[in-house]
Amino acid sequence: MPRIPLREVTRYDYVDQSEIFDDMLDFSFGYFYNGSRQGPKSDIIELSVVTWVMDFQENLFIRFCRFSGSKHPWKEKITEQIKIFMRDINISEGFIRRRLVDFEVGKEEFYKREPFEKKFLELKSRMKSVR
Repeated sequence: MPRIPLREVTRYDYVDQSEIFDDMLDFSFGYFYNGSRQGPKSDIIELSVVTWVMDFQENLFIRFCRFSGSKHPWKEKITEQIKIFMRDINISEGFIRRRLVDFEVGKEEFYKREPFEKKFLELKSRMKSVR
C-alpha cells in the first residue's frame, strides 16, 4: 500500500510583529503537538503542531499547523515546521542550525486534545498584541 505524504492542510500565524528584530540577541523557542490515527490500525494520522519563538523583548511568534497523511515522518515534520517558521520570521540559517543541532522531538510535548487547546490558548494570551 503506498504511503500518503504527511501534508500541511492548515496554517495560522499569530505574531506580535512581522519578524524577529535581531536574531543575534537571545530568543527562545518551543513546540507542542497533538495527533491521532484515522482508524484503529491506520497509518494515516491527523497531526496538530504549535511552534513558537520569543525574542529578547518578549515578542511572541506562534505558528499552528495541521497535517494529514502517513504517520511515519511525523517527527521530521515537526522539526521541519520549526525550521520553516524560524526562516519565515527572519532568523538566519546559521542560528537555526546552531539552535537545532541537538534538537529532538519528544513524546513529553504531546498533549491530548483538551490540554493541547488549553496550552495553545495560554500561549496566545501571552502575546503583547493580546495583553
